[in-house]
Amino acid sequence: MDSFVQNIATAFGIKIKSASRQRFGHLCTTAGKPKLILIQKAQNAPQDVQIESVLFQHEVKEHLFNAGFETCDRFFTSKQTGLPFHKIGEDIFTVTQAYNAPHANFSDKSSFLMIAKELAHMHKHLTGAAFVHKPLNRSSLASGSKELAALEGHRKKIVKSGKYSDFDMLFLSAFEKFAPFIVISDAAFGHNKHVCHNLLKEENIFMCEKPIFTNFSMAGYNHSASDLIYLLKRYLKAGTKGDLTLSDILDVYSQSNPKEQFDSKHFIKLLQYPDKFVKISKEYYSKKRSFAPKAYITRMEECIVRGEALAGWLGADA
Repeated sequence: MDSFVQNIATAFGIKIKSASRQRFGHLCTTAGKPKLILIQKAQNAPQDVQIESVLFQHEVKEHLFNAGFETCDRFFTSKQTGLPFHKIGEDIFTVTQAYNAPHANFSDKSSFLMIAKELAHMHKHLTGAAFVHKPLNRSSLASGSKELAALEGHRKKIVKSGKYSDFDMLFLSAFEKFAPFIVISDAAFGHNKHVCHNLLKEENIFMCEKPIFTNFSMAGYNHSASDLIYLLKRYLKAGTKGDLTLSDILDVYSQSNPKEQFDSKHFIKLLQYPDKFVKISKEYYSKKRSFAPKAYITRMEECIVRGEALAGWLGADA
């Protein structure tokens, strides 16, 4: 066991029996409760930004816990400072409880509905909440006309040049499909913004008696629709055959969070916003490339496939 891992745990009053390096940190068994903890290094950012982000996440989690929402992880606080992190040089480390449970399986109908229900409960407790510290993630749900104008500029340059790379060909094809859905705005929902998780991947949700939400590193202010849209896109990515309809999912969410009644037409517009297409295109054309890296081609191909899957799923729900 690395000595620095034990030193971090000691700062939080925890005695470690064993530790193993995982993709997201060190998973440790302890001599007391809880039996499992996860020690993680904060994101690569200036130290003051890391600290502010961790303090924001801590505020959010403690607000939820104090409101009676106990299905998310919490930071341990240092016995030395009372803060939810420990500094070693320029690095910031946090400690959270880990769970001996499977990750979420979005292709399982009952599990997915349970996750949507718990997400609604979490949003209910976060509605109107204000926090002192600032999140790391400050992105909006959609950018609309500015994004479309930039992508239209790339399209014109490609057509004018008359020379198309493999990526260019995919981009032009995808642009025709996605352009009508880019000019949208979260103004369709008004300005009702509150804290969202923003990273509801399967590996960040553990299926215990209830779903446990973890890894709030990208939490930030947004419309509650963004989390639900993220979940729905992951649901379709999981390769489901559309066992659930959009109405099924919105009904479960609204029953658990009655104050958030989404207008289905507006929700569908936001759901159709091609965020991955916009992101990949901007990344690719931000540099002048003499060839198309295979990774970008694969990602763009996946975007097109998922866009078609989403259109088919929504069509089946019409």
